[in-house]
Amino acid sequence: MNDQTDDVRGLARPVESCDSYRPHPPPSFRVVFRMPLVSRHHVRFARLRFPFAVHVQALHGTASLRDANARREVRPGDPFVVHAFAHFDCDLPGTWQHPCAIVLTAVPDSECPRLAGKPGDRPWSRHFAGLVFSRPDTDWNVERLAAQWQVPARQVRARLFAEGEALHPLLREQRAAHALHALAAAGPVSSLDVLAAHAGLRSGSALARSWQNWFGIDAARLVEDCRAGSRTTVPTATWPGLVPTVA
Repeated sequence: MNDQTDDVRGLARPVESCDSYRPHPPPSFRVVFRMPLVSRHHVRFARLRFPFAVHVQALHGTASLRDANARREVRPGDPFVVHAFAHFDCDLPGTWQHPCAIVLTAVPDSECPRLAGKPGDRPWSRHFAGLVFSRPDTDWNVERLAAQWQVPARQVRARLFAEGEALHPLLREQRAAHALHALAAAGPVSSLDVLAAHAGLRSGSALARSWQNWFGIDAARLVEDCRAGSRTTVPTATWPGLVPTVA
């Protein structure tokens, strides 16, 4: 069988038969995802999840992180890494007088000590989450993902189910996560309708509901914080994702 390539946002990999295809991550990469968050209220983000490990650094104040394995107070100079595709909670006890500011940065799995020597968790679900996060406005469905993985549609559902996931909830979660990153990224604050359109959601009100349902976030308050103008200390950066390391 002749080799072909499937290029997903600059990551070319050989297409394999449906029996041998595995969602392997690239062996080395640099990261272009940076997500600053500034809170002038006490804000809690519940059950955030990204398809990459996240390095959390405090710039001002103290943030409280919690995942399935640990609870950690993150202060300036004392960062923490949440391993890839893990749900975590984040409390930002900011006030108008003393805002709390953190930066979330995607890092390789190798930078998370708790993952050292361990196989990746939920590889098929994580791979799909990465596709959604990099191209959230794509019409992702079973047929499209089956073509991506080169398997029958029933195997897509079976693989996700075996990992405790389902296609449509995971799709909605990662679209909401992408929109959250887009709001927090340095630059002019877009309206919820614009953020929703870029994330593949119907409207700003649908996005607000998604943030509330998935992450417990009050959209109006979060937008107010982001428009307060405290994000200029963080260098401008955007997704989309992981790109190969330049030698």
